[in-house]
Amino acid sequence: MTNDAMTPASRGFSMPAEWAPHAATWLSWPNERGATYPEARLGPILPHFHRLVKALVEGGEKVVINLSDETEWVLISAAVPPEILASVSWNLNPTNEPWCRDHGPTVLRHADGTRIAMCWNYNSWGEKYPPWDLDAAAGRGMAKAAGLEIHHRPDLTIEGGSLESNGAGVLMVSESSVVTASRNPGRSREELARELCDCTGVREVLWVNADVEGDDTDGHVDCYARFAPGDRLLVLDPTPAQSIRHASLASNARALRAVCAERGWEFIGLPIPEPIYEGEQVLPATYANFYIANEAVIMATFEDPCDDVAAERIAAAFPDRRLTKIPARELIFGQGGFHCLTQQLPG
Repeated sequence: MTNDAMTPASRGFSMPAEWAPHAATWLSWPNERGATYPEARLGPILPHFHRLVKALVEGGEKVVINLSDETEWVLISAAVPPEILASVSWNLNPTNEPWCRDHGPTVLRHADGTRIAMCWNYNSWGEKYPPWDLDAAAGRGMAKAAGLEIHHRPDLTIEGGSLESNGAGVLMVSESSVVTASRNPGRSREELARELCDCTGVREVLWVNADVEGDDTDGHVDCYARFAPGDRLLVLDPTPAQSIRHASLASNARALRAVCAERGWEFIGLPIPEPIYEGEQVLPATYANFYIANEAVIMATFEDPCDDVAAERIAAAFPDRRLTKIPARELIFGQGGFHCLTQQLPG
């Protein structure tokens, strides 16, 4: 484990784009300890996780699951087909919640093929859902099990959903979930940008700000703006009629459209589905929270007319990958999607 003056950037490591080859995809299995899926919800939600495992393996991934005990593996083994299970393994690495994107490490890669795990502090999205002690330790456990060198920064509170790399030196970061007293008190935007460059090996931080209705992460970027190969940027883009309800998304889309025009990037607007409710609570239904596997892109659908429009645009942005659509109306009760549940281990 390292935490010295030699930063990952100074050693030549950098954060790949998500479409770079993966050695595996990590998941953290949901359990009764967490606030995400209460006990009454846990049983009905597990088939959605089984489908995700199947989609990942069929999308060219090896899957490694953080589990609480061997009993969970026995239950998974009984629910997942043997041909899928052959590409799945597990580690005894219990977590509080299943949101592996946020408590997992950010793995960087060197040109010589070596890798290092950037492990941040984690405090449950600004101390929203205690306890988070298991999640705070899980990232280092994942890195250790994978045999990775660890660069630990317990003084920086960063969630993986806040970071989006284009693999070419630009890191898109949600300001509202990083430059905030609930994560990094007393630190300026400029200081945090320097730290992120040092820790991820990028040259530039592109700050963004927006909020998907129902999201409880304080505006993670993976809910509304994603890079794609060929200098493409997929962005939630409200229609004029939706812009009043989704004012921050409309403002963000205008800002990123201007960035694309200035840099010669292609702006691809993603539609916004009609609100989905759980009682009076709006759930975070977004097409931007897709996961880019080795051979597929896994996206959520919501039984909405916009599903087909979003699917067509996402598929066009990733022409070398198969598009896998998975219904997610029930899954987003937990206030997250497929990207939030996954974390890639670069190859």
